[in-house]
Parts: sequence; structure tokens; C-alpha cells
Amino acid sequence: MHAGQERGDSAPQDELASIESSERLMRALGRGLLISLVTILIAVAGVFGVGILSSQSLDRYAEAKSREQVQRLLDLELEELANRSRDYSWWNEAVELVIYQRDTDWAMENVSGYLQNQYGTDWVVSLDREATLIHGVHKGTELEALPEGLLTAEFKQLMAEAIDTDFADPEPASDILDIQGAPALVAVSPYVAYDPTPYATNQAHGYLILVNYIDEAILGAWRRDFQIEALRLLPAAAAPPRETGQLASLPLATPSGEPLGTLQWRPEHPGQSLLTQLLPWVIGGVLLILAGSLFFYRRLRAYGRLAHGHLMELSTSRELLFRQANYDFLTGLANRSLFIEHLNHELARCIRHKLKAGVLYVDLDGFKAVNDTLGHTAGDELLCWVAKSMAKLVRTEDDVARFGGDEFCLLLTDVASEEDVSRVVDKIHALLAGPVEVGGKHMLVGASIGIAMIPDDTQDLSDVFRYADIAMYQAKSRGTNLFCFYDATMEERSQ
Repeated sequence: MHAGQERGDSAPQDELASIESSERLMRALGRGLLISLVTILIAVAGVFGVGILSSQSLDRYAEAKSREQVQRLLDLELEELANRSRDYSWWNEAVELVIYQRDTDWAMENVSGYLQNQYGTDWVVSLDREATLIHGVHKGTELEALPEGLLTAEFKQLMAEAIDTDFADPEPASDILDIQGAPALVAVSPYVAYDPTPYATNQAHGYLILVNYIDEAILGAWRRDFQIEALRLLPAAAAPPRETGQLASLPLATPSGEPLGTLQWRPEHPGQSLLTQLLPWVIGGVLLILAGSLFFYRRLRAYGRLAHGHLMELSTSRELLFRQANYDFLTGLANRSLFIEHLNHELARCIRHKLKAGVLYVDLDGFKAVNDTLGHTAGDELLCWVAKSMAKLVRTEDDVARFGGDEFCLLLTDVASEEDVSRVVDKIHALLAGPVEVGGKHMLVGASIGIAMIPDDTQDLSDVFRYADIAMYQAKSRGTNLFCFYDATMEERSQ
């Protein structure tokens, strides 16, 4: 009896133990499943939170870069206008015919009308030293008198800055001003003679004023060429733009701080685009768990590549701005600022390693005659041909730059002696020895070349260009297609 009872009681106890074990297992599985679900949800929420923060950061970065791009484009437009005013005012013929002979027909054909037709300049105005109108054109109409109120206090201040310059290398003054109630890019350059005869070179003979409104022509070109979406100009009287997160803005003001309006545009939002596309897949990943997680991972990699693509586009925009800031827009050569940077490094290297380098200052002989007889378009084609040809004459480690107008500079590194430099000069002179055919036209030019050796002549960067320039003028004074190495006696003769 006792044994049977023990045997009979053991079965329910074993079954109860099995049930309890099963319940414990189910509870454990339930807890494990719940923990897994919570872990997945936390992970997804964490990833989604990081995605939101990353997208916001990426959008802020893209917006900041777009604002830098618009500001740089504005600066480049102003710089190009200033350089153009300098090209057409630092000109003996213009000084004589516009300022002193007041040949309005010549001024219309070669300065005012040409600049409006060729570049779409809204205002081209030539004034004498007393700021009296000599000749001017506004949107194709010749001016009989200066409009009342045009020469504001800020305008006159810009004119004063323009004549406060080194007349041996005049620098224009430029800024954004209010021109008859509209924001405009303004450049003022003094009329200066580059040749001491018959007019003095150490004074301003008048003013050349160029004005371009910040209007649909400029904004439309930026929208088209640089993919700046919905770019527009809000007037100063309009209400300040609200920060919606979708639009970016850049206020415009005069030098005194007077508001002129606000540039507004829709920047790229790579982060927002990424997030919008990511959300459905995150939800799908939660619902499908493992399958969705795998799909989510793959989509995340795809969106990572999309974000990388947007960053590469931003990098390309930065590279474009870099080229605009450091290379000549006409010839593609390095400009003055980039050449000076390279020269500074080379000077330090020559001093440190006891090496030699040559700096050549090249001024084309007869270039003005090309412009006068064949036109500025032919002159531009000639400059491009000269730039390309000189770049082929030197080594890859050498530098060729355009300083403006018909002036070029070359940096010849690691030269053993002046004879090495002379051989390069001979190649340049041989290049220009006979008539040059460009665009079906024959042009006859030469080159006056001044040479400074570093560090033999100087170890001061500020003296390198001055010495090379002095040597160039010595060569030019002796005839055409000649060159001179700088020596200290040249300064005494030039004084």
C-alpha cells in the first residue's frame, strides 16, 4: 500500500514539475522575446535619433556652405567688375582721348558702349578730376548729365579710396551701394597713364565708374550655373525672412550698414532627404524584425552612399570656388594671390636649402595696338594663346601666372645660374618673334622681360616684384622684345 501510494503520487508530482518547468520556460521565452523587442525598439530609436541629429547637422553644414558660396559669388562679381574698371582706365589712349580730348565717339566705341555691349554693364561713367561728367551710358542711353543724387556720400567716399592708391599699379575701389534705390555692385578706378609721356603717371586724371545692379540677370546666371534653387532678392522694405529651416538668406548692406535687401534661396537638404527616405524602412524593420533589420541595414548603406554623394557635390562646389578665387578667369593661369603664395614658399625653400630661382615679369609689347586695331576679343584670344604657349615652355614644377591686362609672371625653380633663366627667356622671345596667328588673324607682339633672382637679389618677398618690374621697364626702355636682369644700379637710374 505504501509503495503503491508512493508510485501513484509521483506521477502528478512529475507532471506538476513539468508544467512548472514549461511555464518557467515560457515565461523565460516571453521575457527574452520582450527584452529582444525592447532592445530592437531601443536600437531602432537610437539609430533613428542619431539619424535625426546627423541629418540636422548635415543640413546645417550644407546651408552654411551654400551661404559661403553665395557670399563668394558676390565677392567674385565685385572683384571681376573692379578688375575690368582697372583694365579700361589704366590706359594712355583712354587718358588722352576720354579725359583731355573728350572724344565721346571714341569713348562710346572703346569704353562705355563696348563695356555695356560686351559685359552688360548697367552704368559706365567717365568723370574728370572734379567729378564732372565727360561721358556716360546707362543701359544703352548716353547721359547728358549725372542724375541728381547719384554721387552720394558713400559713392564719393569710394571715389576717394580709388585715388588713394599706388599709381604705378593702381587698385580700384569697389563695394555694394544703393544706386537710385536698388543694390548694385560699384567699382571706381582712376584714369592713370602707364607711360610717362605725354601725361604724368603719378596722378589720377579722372574716374571710370562701373555699376552692375544685383538684378535678375546676375541672379538668373547664378541659379543656372551654380544650381542655387529659388534664388531671389528681397527688397530692404520687405519684412525680414523667417527662419523656416527650408530657406537660407544673406543680408546686403552699404559700407555704413544701411540695409539694401536680402538674398534668399533654398539650399540643399541632404540630411532631410536622407531621413525622409529612411523612415519607411525603419518602420518596416520594426515590423519584420530580423528580415526588416537586414533590409534596414542594406538601405542604410545605400543612404550612406547618398549622403556621401551630397558631400562630394559640396566638395565640388568648394573646388569651383577655389578655382574662381585662385585662377585667372580668362586664361586659366594662376592669379596674383596664388602666385605670391607659391613664391613665398619657394623663397623660404631657396634660403633654407641654398637654392636659386628666377622670377620673370613679362609685359607684352604692342598689345594695346592689337586691341585698338583688331578689337578686345582678338586681344583676349591672344592672351589665352600666350598663356597656353608659355605654360608649355616651362617645367611642371615651374609656375606661370597672369597678373592682369597683358602682364604675366613666371617662377623658375631650381636654376643653377642666370644662363638657365636666359634660355627660357630666349624661348619666350622665339615664340613671339614673328606674326602670331590666332583665330585667323595675324598679330605682331613682343615681350619686355625683367628678371629678379632669389635669394641673390633679395630675400624680401615685397622686393621681388618691384625688382623684376624695374628690370622690365629697363628692358622696355631699350626697345622691344628685350630682357634685363635686375641690378642695384637700375633703382638709381629709375629715380
